[in-house]
Amino acid sequence: MLNNLKFKFIDLYTKTNVVNIYKKCLEEEWYPPEKLKLFQFLKLKELLKQAYQNTSYYKKLFDEIGFNPSKMQDFKDISIIPIQTKQEIKKHFDELKSNDFKNYKPRKNRTSGSTGEPFEIFQSSLSHSYLRALNYAAWHQSGYNLGDQYAAFSGGSLLPGSIGFMHYVYSYLQNCTTLPSYHVNKEYFLKYLKLLQTKRIKYVYGYASALYDFAKTIKEQKLEFNFVKGLFSSSDMLYPAQRKLIEEVIGTYIIDIYGNPESGLISYECSERNGYHYGMLNSYVEITDEFGNNLNDNVQGKVIVTSLNSNCFPIIRYDNGDIAATSFYQCKCGRGLQKLTNLGGRSRDFIILKNGRHIHGAFFNHLNSIYKANWLFRYHVIQKNYDELIFQCMVNRMPTSKEIDQIKNEIVMGTDNLIKINTQIVDDIPMTDMGKYKLISREFENNLEYNS
Repeated sequence: MLNNLKFKFIDLYTKTNVVNIYKKCLEEEWYPPEKLKLFQFLKLKELLKQAYQNTSYYKKLFDEIGFNPSKMQDFKDISIIPIQTKQEIKKHFDELKSNDFKNYKPRKNRTSGSTGEPFEIFQSSLSHSYLRALNYAAWHQSGYNLGDQYAAFSGGSLLPGSIGFMHYVYSYLQNCTTLPSYHVNKEYFLKYLKLLQTKRIKYVYGYASALYDFAKTIKEQKLEFNFVKGLFSSSDMLYPAQRKLIEEVIGTYIIDIYGNPESGLISYECSERNGYHYGMLNSYVEITDEFGNNLNDNVQGKVIVTSLNSNCFPIIRYDNGDIAATSFYQCKCGRGLQKLTNLGGRSRDFIILKNGRHIHGAFFNHLNSIYKANWLFRYHVIQKNYDELIFQCMVNRMPTSKEIDQIKNEIVMGTDNLIKINTQIVDDIPMTDMGKYKLISREFENNLEYNS
């Protein structure tokens, strides 16, 4: 009861309604697919009508393309609306604010910039409430309820081991033990382990990369860690080798969460772990090719999202920079929520060959020479130009020349023999400003056509 009151205080202070929306999410995920699709369509249609009536940008745009949201009969009707990018949103920022902007208790949100240049948007109180509530709904699968104690391996301060006062208060009210992950090393992980053991914290959330490093430290030190009931990863890509080690060491399976806050998209794995259910009453997702044409079920393409509850600042058909596919079959778990599958992470995380072929970063993680390399701690790929890659390695031990050659050969074979590979052994691979590891850095802009 006390913990629930703390969350209600957060809602009162932040002008949100997370407690009640959380309860709604736990009900909505079990609605039959037909009911969810109907409610989603009605919300989408209402959003488009309000965007036309209350924003100068969409009034002008819809008139130009001859789109009347009141006459909308099917989801596919919105395919006439041009896909929006960060550049378009920044260009028309003031025109996207609704006439009744303040009625929605808007709050400014600055994106992390993991796909390029950061930018700002506004979210309504309802949209922000859904984003947080859907995260907690994902955790609920492992038994978590609002107010239960949990630890978070995420974020932190620019100063090691410290967080701001307001962050501290916010964490206290959520019953969260914050474990900053900006500057962590083995020493910090051992301190975190002792803290988790002392408090017997049953739920752990964090960046996939931070959880992996933590689990690796536990395994190397041959320490006991068997009291966690729920384990949740988010923010950066969770690769198979990482998942395998984390689950083996911590002793429970991971629920991975994929989201894009600026577009209202939050999705999460269920016990089946073959895709990500997404909150259909907070966002509408399309999968398109590079020209904006909708793709069939189970075909991977660009993730295009419409936020259904941000009426104060409508973001309609937004290219969030990710790639995935959709699945319309009802999951064996019984949830009616649609799934995203074949999630490929950030579309920027590609290497580009001189023949125009794009190869996603996940390609590297599935190479046997990398996947099975017990000497390799972390790696970073730098593409200097169309003809040259630098494969940077942080190592557990020095590799043999044969092991290095195996990696080079597999990459060369997988890239059509069109690229030269150089390797570097480095002491550190820096994180981004948001405390995440970036797999691929490209030192040039792509001027070739997309051919794959």
